[in-house]
Amino acid sequence: MSPHLLEPEVAWPDLEVSYIDEFGLIDRAVYDISRNVWPAVVPYIRRTLRDLQAGQIVMMKAAALVSRKVNESPDKITSVHGYLYRTFIHLLSKEVAKEGKHAELNLAMLTNNETSAEASDEAVYEKILIHQLLDRADPQTRRVFELRMLGHTFEEIAREQDMQSNHLRSEWSKEIRRLAALIESETHESERNILQQRKRH
Repeated sequence: MSPHLLEPEVAWPDLEVSYIDEFGLIDRAVYDISRNVWPAVVPYIRRTLRDLQAGQIVMMKAAALVSRKVNESPDKITSVHGYLYRTFIHLLSKEVAKEGKHAELNLAMLTNNETSAEASDEAVYEKILIHQLLDRADPQTRRVFELRMLGHTFEEIAREQDMQSNHLRSEWSKEIRRLAALIESETHESERNILQQRKRH
């Protein structure tokens, strides 16, 4: 698996404040969460719309809808990440349904994904976590991660890198746990902040 397959190829400029998009108000905090969710949905966009720019427009529409929901009914949302992810998949399904070629196959794939996503917010967190790990990991950790995802054992990877497999496994696992704890902490903190702020309004 090459790193570029997991990296978004559209711009996500930093925002200082919330703004009005063609789809309505986009809350800055929801926009930031959209950037976190984006790498996890890029594979679905590539297999369906095959156009990341078009996919980003769908994400902005999802962000506007979620911004409205968060501001109107924050008590009804347990996970902004999960709600945004599911809203995006639902809107993407509608876009795919407008297509002619391969539309049925693409729609079936998205429908299955939407159903599984609704089962657990943790499934959404896991998708986001994997992509964030790959984005933040150093080249060595990322390389081992990618080889493991391709099914290689630590013994095979260690031989390739002229290392002891137990040392490689220990160092890699330690770094992955460190990054995962950091990302999970940041993710849950952003959830708490956005919902608590809206509940006070």
